[in-house]
Amino acid sequence: MVIRSISQKLKSNIIRKVIKKVFNFYTSRITIYPELLKILKTDKILILAPHADDESIGCGGLLLKYASQCEVLCLTDGRNGDIAIESNLMIDIRKKEFESVMVKLKVKAFRLLGIEDTKLENNYNIFKNIEFENYDYICIPNNLDQHPDHKAVAKHIQKAFLENKISNRVHIIMYEVWNALPLPNFYTDISYITEEKKELINMYHSQIKHIDYAEKILSLNQYRGMIAGKNSIEAYFILDIKSFSSI
Repeated sequence: MVIRSISQKLKSNIIRKVIKKVFNFYTSRITIYPELLKILKTDKILILAPHADDESIGCGGLLLKYASQCEVLCLTDGRNGDIAIESNLMIDIRKKEFESVMVKLKVKAFRLLGIEDTKLENNYNIFKNIEFENYDYICIPNNLDQHPDHKAVAKHIQKAFLENKISNRVHIIMYEVWNALPLPNFYTDISYITEEKKELINMYHSQIKHIDYAEKILSLNQYRGMIAGKNSIEAYFILDIKSFSSI
């Protein structure tokens, strides 16, 4: 009973410290402007997309600029992308859409892991098998995103990093899909490739049938441009492994 009480107190103290650290960052009196993300020619980038199209919505500009240095993993099968279409047919449609986008981008390494859509929360094991140490940057939906599959990605890789003691050389890039970041700290200038990004998103015909994702995310990109003095940017929140593991 005493051991349990001590354990609970320690856990509470850790949680309080993390909350305080995050709160202090976002309430700092210092004005924080995002920096231009500078990707070296030797950098390797892993983009984790919970669904086929998340990579284009959140990282389309990054992919357009650095496709040859990127590997893209689409985690789910997308069967719930349109409830009016039979699941096996929907899976095939979204697979073909994803592959078409990757081919257009000339991404050399991409895979679909085929986890059942909306079930990512229950599939931590796949993250244990990803060799994160092979990359300089790992792109994920931001940890404030409220889509359950998107939230699961941040949760699972945090656990995987702690278990595997991933080097602090690796950095996490959190991108925007369903929910905006409160305070981006890095960006990619997409002022001259917005039409190309729009074209990528619109290749997902099964998804834009219901929501004009290109219009909405490009509006956010344009709005974000004001904080960087650009016409349009993709905004990110980038952390090293140690910082990411503590939030």
